[in-house]
Amino acid sequence: RDNFIPQSTKDAIRQLREHGHLTFLCSGRTRVFINSEELLGMGFDGIVSGCGTFIEYEGKELLYKAIDRDVLKKSVDLFYKYDMPMVIEGRHKLYMDADIISRDAYGRYLLEAMKDHIMPIRGNEEQWEASKFTVLIHDTDYLAVMEQLKEYYDFLVHGDVAMEVVPKGYNKASGIACVCEKLGIDVKDTYAFGDSANDVDMLDFAGVGVAMGDGTDVAKEHADYVTKGLHEDGIYHALKHFELI
Repeated sequence: RDNFIPQSTKDAIRQLREHGHLTFLCSGRTRVFINSEELLGMGFDGIVSGCGTFIEYEGKELLYKAIDRDVLKKSVDLFYKYDMPMVIEGRHKLYMDADIISRDAYGRYLLEAMKDHIMPIRGNEEQWEASKFTVLIHDTDYLAVMEQLKEYYDFLVHGDVAMEVVPKGYNKASGIACVCEKLGIDVKDTYAFGDSANDVDMLDFAGVGVAMGDGTDVAKEHADYVTKGLHEDGIYHALKHFELI
């Protein structure tokens, strides 16, 4: 699918803000991933990233849930033991082993796309800081790993390809709840847009959950409204439907 932001989406965000609505970018990826000038230039009031583990508003940090260092080390040792290629995802840096992560197409993509933000895992132990992991699980006993780490994390399993490992109790919905609490907003007045399995919590929690027409079936099942596809002006269409713009 073409990776571009429709002009209608940019117009919709601008019009939302002109009408006095706050707009937040909500991503499962940690803050370091969100560096597109085009995306940030759209003028979002804030960002919820890392599956709710990092929140900023008007450029200021409201929340950061870092993984405890002892838990971080235990997790890394376990992923090595089970030969699970990992990305340690922090606010400012990603830590990964280039030779191991490059076994996978996603890993090779990260090495190229995020090369200015990557550090090796080994040798940088004192600098590690992270709020989540992504691990590759194909042909691994990831269920055994989940069992050993279940007291610390929640897990988002993507087929037999990858698994996101997130501090227990944190997700996109918890991020929205935190924003509402900090800014005095009633959750009933929130609208969330999503297209995949890791948006389900958010779609269920928000006042109105909107699934993209080209999204996954599970996202649509948990939505209050299904709009058109992203590149069919879906975001603009839904905001017009709800008379927000």
